[in-house]
Amino acid sequence: MTGHSDETTSDETTSSPGTDPKAADDWRGLGDLISLATERLTTLTEDMHQAIAERWFGLIGPRAAPLRRAYQASTARIYESVRTSGAALGSAVGWGAEAAGGKNGPRPLWRSSLGSGIQATANAVWGDEFERRRSNLRIELGLRDAAGELIGQDPYTLSGAFSMPTARLVVLLHGLGETEQCWQGQAGADSLGDLLATDSFTPLLVRYNTGRHVSDNGVALAALLEGITEGWPVAVEEVALLGHSMGGLVARSSIYAGREAGHRWTGMVRHLITLGSPHLGAPLEKGANLISRSLGLVPVTRPLGEFLDHRSAGIKDLRFGAIREDDWNRTDNGALPGDIVGDAPLPVGIEQHFVAGVITAEPTHPVGVLVGDLIVRTDSGTGRGRRRHVEATDIRVVGGRRHPDLPHDPAVHAQIREWLSAKTGDHPG
Repeated sequence: MTGHSDETTSDETTSSPGTDPKAADDWRGLGDLISLATERLTTLTEDMHQAIAERWFGLIGPRAAPLRRAYQASTARIYESVRTSGAALGSAVGWGAEAAGGKNGPRPLWRSSLGSGIQATANAVWGDEFERRRSNLRIELGLRDAAGELIGQDPYTLSGAFSMPTARLVVLLHGLGETEQCWQGQAGADSLGDLLATDSFTPLLVRYNTGRHVSDNGVALAALLEGITEGWPVAVEEVALLGHSMGGLVARSSIYAGREAGHRWTGMVRHLITLGSPHLGAPLEKGANLISRSLGLVPVTRPLGEFLDHRSAGIKDLRFGAIREDDWNRTDNGALPGDIVGDAPLPVGIEQHFVAGVITAEPTHPVGVLVGDLIVRTDSGTGRGRRRHVEATDIRVVGGRRHPDLPHDPAVHAQIREWLSAKTGDHPG
């Protein structure tokens, strides 16, 4: 399967002869991670240190002013030296990888399943910051092959990558901190993509930076699908979007972004399916926001609250299920307002199918309804809230499932295939 190198290569410096550009990029990305982690952790420690010291100096009173100034200056120099050392080490990692080069040089870090998982996790936590810094660690949204290599969207590359293209496309979108590997079959079972291929669909695996705003990924996905459908080897008749967890929000976001941009591919979409997507928000993010705000109320714990508040924009979008820019840009994304995400009517001509899981065998058991699949509650996964409602054509709640189980579950696979094989009808928006 043919693949193109990641867009991050456009930002790389000139490599020495024999250097593997992918390896150099990866190691520079590791250096960026070292630098950012050192910066964030050192700042946390310094601020905690200063907050505790201020408390003791405050007990002494004005007489401690000269000692306070000297103490602050000396500790500031120490922590700044640690930050500088971390930045220098990060730069040295990248430079060293490039200088090594040749056949015996370092190998790419993020191309294996383990490596890509580490990169995806780092992007989930700080992906928006990597994006701002144009770091080589950032993940660019793009189409991937089974080995995780990026595939270009020009007709020649698509023809080489998909030897038996069909007129029906199904786009598979992973969740927070995941990659397209989340769709692989387990214990020798067929993957969902393989099963859908037998139903005349061509599965398209997309990887994206889950630390970015959902709305930013939606815009990028819309542009990608416009390019793919224009360059596809055969005329496209139908497009289906299938997302796990955050991927379902990105799928919904791309529909709105594509229609706003006048993209033609949105007129080909017949089905949108989500598995365990927090349409109304995720309790863990709501809890993280509450904890970070609460820690900020006390000077000694305020640095911990600020550290926690540095989690990515993508994670913060999960608080209420924000899928459009207007859902988050009217307020401080770390504040404690009520749910300001607007209602999302069913897109005209598209059937939305929501699957939610519960840990109890009986889907209606009170415990299952309360905790859902341990990540997303049932009301959020089905879009049925007391204040807000995300309209769906079909809803399926499956019992005895945890959040990570849904992309691999045979019953879920059967339900998806049934929905996609049915003839779509017209549903009012």
